[in-house]
Amino acid sequence: MTEQRNPVVGISGLAESRPTLKDEAVSIVRRALMSGDMQPGKIYSANALASQLGVSNSPVREAMMALSEKGLLEVVRNRGFRVVEMSPDDQREVYDLRLLIEVTAVGRVADRGVSTEDGQRLAAMVDATLAAARPDNMIDYLERDQEFHLSMVQLLGNTRMTKIIENLRDQSRVSGSYHLAERGLLVASAAEHGPILAALLSGDRNLVESLMTEHLSYSLP
Repeated sequence: MTEQRNPVVGISGLAESRPTLKDEAVSIVRRALMSGDMQPGKIYSANALASQLGVSNSPVREAMMALSEKGLLEVVRNRGFRVVEMSPDDQREVYDLRLLIEVTAVGRVADRGVSTEDGQRLAAMVDATLAAARPDNMIDYLERDQEFHLSMVQLLGNTRMTKIIENLRDQSRVSGSYHLAERGLLVASAAEHGPILAALLSGDRNLVESLMTEHLSYSLP
């Protein structure tokens, strides 16, 4: 059976001398998944991607295996890796889990309180995300958005919870976060970070959980 060689638009080569080549490959492939450069349902060859990136096959294959373990790719025997297609039911399941874990985590942060230094750091992220909210700047926008949300959760100091939330967020995004741009919702979504942060800093758990619940609805089909 012939190998699938769908090129991935928007990714560039890696330097072979970097010490964490697998991690770099994970980061690049993940960004391609989140931005829609690697499309749901399509099969991609690790060898072809390695050639496109200008590196050996092994770290790229290891990276794609790691992403398959996170539910973002599926191994297709003798062909490569298929980008997971999230059905509406799949997206609803991920959304429900995020309500249970991510919204609750942010509510707990509100209960604990946020230091002035952390509040200023989060405020800078709010501004950076809003500034990045342009359709021609999706990768930067998605990274700034992810940084803000995970930084709130990280204030609990629970590494396992943060990793679970990060993976759930990635699963919801691989289903088509780029549709936010197509629907003209990037700025509206980014603008909600300000009120979320204000509620967090005021220690109003009920309000921040309500705002987060509404905010996460952008991930629904």
